[in-house]
Amino acid sequence: MLPANIASDNDNNVLSIAASNNKGLLIRFLNEQVEDGFYALVIDYLKDSNFDLSSMMVDDEVKAQCTKLYELAEFVDFNIKATGRYEIEEWIEPLFKFIYGDIDPSDIDAPISATGIYRYSIWLIYLYQTEKFPEAMRLIGERIAPLLINVSYQILEDDDRPKNFDKAVMGYLDLINVVMEMGLPLSSAKSDAYINNLEVLFDYVVEDPHVGNDYKIQFSIGLFNAYINDKNYGKAFEFYGLNAEYIPIDNLAVYENFKELIRNCNSAQSTSVLSRSVVSAISKQEIYNKRIDTLLAEVSGFIKKVYKYIEDEPEMKKNLQTLGTGSQLNGKTNIFEGLYEYNLVFYECGIKAIVNQDMSTRSWEEKYEMLELLYTTLNVVFDGYNVYEISNKIEHQYIELTWINNYVNANPNLLKQFFSVKEKIKAFKVRKNSILEKSKTNYEIKKMIDDRQKHLLFMAAEDMIVNGLGGGKLQIISSGYDLNTAKKYLQETYAKIVLPAKYGQETQTSGGGFFGKNKGSAADADLARLLRDASVEEMLCKSEWLWNQHNDKGLEKPTAEEATYAVACLVKVIHRMLDKKGTSKAASSPNKKVIITKTGKVIELSDESGQAPVKQQESGVIEAIDNIVVLLKDKSEENVKYVKAYIEDLLNALMKTKWDKDTMLSQFDAEELRAKSFQVIKRLNMDMLV
Repeated sequence: MLPANIASDNDNNVLSIAASNNKGLLIRFLNEQVEDGFYALVIDYLKDSNFDLSSMMVDDEVKAQCTKLYELAEFVDFNIKATGRYEIEEWIEPLFKFIYGDIDPSDIDAPISATGIYRYSIWLIYLYQTEKFPEAMRLIGERIAPLLINVSYQILEDDDRPKNFDKAVMGYLDLINVVMEMGLPLSSAKSDAYINNLEVLFDYVVEDPHVGNDYKIQFSIGLFNAYINDKNYGKAFEFYGLNAEYIPIDNLAVYENFKELIRNCNSAQSTSVLSRSVVSAISKQEIYNKRIDTLLAEVSGFIKKVYKYIEDEPEMKKNLQTLGTGSQLNGKTNIFEGLYEYNLVFYECGIKAIVNQDMSTRSWEEKYEMLELLYTTLNVVFDGYNVYEISNKIEHQYIELTWINNYVNANPNLLKQFFSVKEKIKAFKVRKNSILEKSKTNYEIKKMIDDRQKHLLFMAAEDMIVNGLGGGKLQIISSGYDLNTAKKYLQETYAKIVLPAKYGQETQTSGGGFFGKNKGSAADADLARLLRDASVEEMLCKSEWLWNQHNDKGLEKPTAEEATYAVACLVKVIHRMLDKKGTSKAASSPNKKVIITKTGKVIELSDESGQAPVKQQESGVIEAIDNIVVLLKDKSEENVKYVKAYIEDLLNALMKTKWDKDTMLSQFDAEELRAKSFQVIKRLNMDMLV
């Protein structure tokens, strides 16, 4: 329960002071620590069996000036040394009474005589030891935070900083982090002072250049998680937006709570802010990742230089001309040793092929593996590693190179370049694992934010349908709404939608009839099939009525509300088309994964990790889009990508306009979205299973 690190650079002088035999200076220093409240720190010195304060010969004047230290030494002699109780939990209770007297530790308002900037630390540690965490939260909020705030407020210049203030801040922040990491609800404190004063203290800490970055990150993570645990998502979002630089989302303490924040963002604007932050993190990582391309090119170039140097050795060159490059040496006698080793490394292990291929299209993970292989190859060639390190699949894998090793190490220029390349690779490898892990985490978070943004598009449309068309304050749809007239509008609009050539011409020609009347055409049959769903029919007809009802009013174009709600109806239709056929099945088996064989057969794989419950906002239409293959007639990989692409194109267009229930579209945006929506509806109707 002690702070992780509250020692300042000056504390390192304790040993040098002791070694100098200046006992008076040492005792004064320790007494100063006691007076400032660093009791546990001084006890660490006093309980050392080789440290006997009573036997130190110092002037009476020094003893008189350091009464607190000598009193603490007597406490240590009686309660720790004499009893052999060296663990903090064994002496924290008597120390609490020694410092604060006979007070109730739960009485946060109790008067105490202890002084010093760090005077509350033992009290807080004792509350932790006795598992009185609500009381600890109140002590932090009502006494510790106000103390640090007041001192911070009074510091105008660096010269005004109390001597041990920085050490106290770090110690208190470590102790505060203990209770923050427990994730207790803020209501546990039974005092608003806890979170309110921590927020004020945070403003001082984050702006203080004397506080280390790791402490700022620790404090920021603690407050962010506190808001999430308290389900105050608005506050958490605001805090993250202001302090994203101190809240790394790939930190394990943040990761799950950040996902919880995404799941509870209910506006497109909020998810856009979160998305920008994550995209920024990804872009920084990708910039660093791209450095591997340069490094791979440099290492490959050097290896080419090495094998060309080997090939130009006179005896080697003669053998290569006689036997041919990369020839099989099995069964041949009197083979030049250098040729045998050269053939083994650069052909049988495939190194020559690797360094001469285009690696730019490979994944980052593959590039890291390639760099590791080339790094090992250099160690085999120059440092005498055996060939097994490069490949364990060849028959003579444990052989060590002798001729090549001696030959390349005899070239000072090659050696110099080898050491340079080797150091660059080593420096790059230091960060490899963290980069890959961060990249993986950020891409996962980015996918989750993207899904949330898409989900909010459909949520906004749903809200507009329910609270607008379904009896909201605004009378969007006119009282003269006529279903038959709306159907005529719909037939005309649907017939005009021109699809790509892949769908064939017969589906795109109008036959002059409607729902089986008169001639009837493929287009009419296609529309009739779409309108079998009553809710789809209702939304399409209301959309067309909204788009055209301005004519009855004698206006030139729809109002912003009419145009926006017309598009909302179409978004709802797409939601229905996808969700009706995919969600019920997907939601009942949330852990199902799908693979497609080369023949187009769909196989469901069950996840053995357990049937975890699926949150409502993560299921439904987004899951249906991700799993679109089960809804399609043509399940080929190419067609699945095609269908997803035109759905994504519409969703991206909606996000571009900042689509939201409270934002009305311009005429231009409404026309574009209406056209895209009808295109998606008609394509889906053609592409999906009946």
